[in-house]
Amino acid sequence: MLSGLFIKLILSIVFGATIGLERESSNNGESAIGGIRSYAMIALIGALAGILFTHNYSGMALLIAAGFLVLIISYYLLGAWNTKDFSMASELSAFITFLIGFLLIVDVIPLQITVAVFVILIFILSLKSRTSQIVAGISRQELQSFISYAIIALVVMPVLPDVSYKLQDIPVLPDLLKGVNVDLGKFSTLDLINPRKIWMVVVLITGIDVLGYVLGRIVGNKKGFALTSFMAGFVSSTSATQSLALRSKNTNFVNHLVGAAILANLASFLQIFLLVGPLNSKWLLSIAPAILIMVLTSGVIAFVFFKRKEPQDEEDAQAKKAVKIFSLMPALKFAGILIVVKIVTKICLILFGQSGFIISSIIASFAGIDAIMVNLADMAGGTITFKFAFVTFLVVNATNLLSKSFYSYMQGNKQFALKFLISVALIIGASSVWLFFI
Repeated sequence: MLSGLFIKLILSIVFGATIGLERESSNNGESAIGGIRSYAMIALIGALAGILFTHNYSGMALLIAAGFLVLIISYYLLGAWNTKDFSMASELSAFITFLIGFLLIVDVIPLQITVAVFVILIFILSLKSRTSQIVAGISRQELQSFISYAIIALVVMPVLPDVSYKLQDIPVLPDLLKGVNVDLGKFSTLDLINPRKIWMVVVLITGIDVLGYVLGRIVGNKKGFALTSFMAGFVSSTSATQSLALRSKNTNFVNHLVGAAILANLASFLQIFLLVGPLNSKWLLSIAPAILIMVLTSGVIAFVFFKRKEPQDEEDAQAKKAVKIFSLMPALKFAGILIVVKIVTKICLILFGQSGFIISSIIASFAGIDAIMVNLADMAGGTITFKFAFVTFLVVNATNLLSKSFYSYMQGNKQFALKFLISVALIIGASSVWLFFI
């Protein structure tokens, strides 16, 4: 636990220093609040407040947070009064830096979400004078698309129940089965669906399209989807890849979309360090070379695809205006696939138990490997050996990557699916090399 806490403290300092570096560079070395040292200390203070909060010193943590908030507000009011500049970018960035340090410790939200917030903050701060391009020339159709997405994400999702419905919760079914002398037994507690979590997948897939479109207006379509995909990869590389596959049906930028998909998966490989490190640092150390090989291979492949020229670039830029910002139906279909995969996984766990660990893990990898990596980190060196855990990791990671190729083939451009399949095959092959050294 101490090693995990130490890693989070180091992360908070690194994140704060990175934000401070951006602030200094964007203001020619004269940031309003401070630079690398100031923001590093702000994040560290937030992390220390988080430590106090998690150790039942909530009053002291609240005092630190309130004191920092008063300090930021006072600084803003005095600065606005003297300079007549009412911009709050520096003050808000300082507050969010404090919050990132706090969230890294308290685990209110998953660590990868906190990392995604950090990446998004850095990107927003780096935009500065170019933000006006976001709203320039927005058509009525584009505005309607943004409103539709707001309804999907901010209206529909909050009202959906965050409850896992089980087989026994289906009306009339238990009584009906009893009437024909069928006992559900241990299947009665089988989880079928959590409406809010499933809808979150829909929100994420469509959200990647929306954010990619906005970034495309700022930095260009190619760079926009690369940035969006990398950030989304920390949350769900499966959803990011699916979104890019759908986009590939309406664009000629197939090579750049494949590169962006590989970047999303590269982010998911980096996320393994954040997931496994706090739980089992010894096992992480033994598999770190394989993960680094995957990261390096993915980076090279993404670079190659981004460097390749695309046919009919100018025509594609014109055609892009007539394309919908996002499509809801493909996202709903993908969510349906995930529901089926998760139900099958849970059935395997009920039928085979721990003896079917690899079988259930392979099936579960169709939906993602985050939960599997946490499970492996808990078991490695105890219930199972380091090598067996590593082999299981290689198998489920390969299955996960290949399943993304299958999803891409089903709903995306066939050329995109083929190039992505070749790419993931290279990544799988490269990561397997380390097996000979364990």
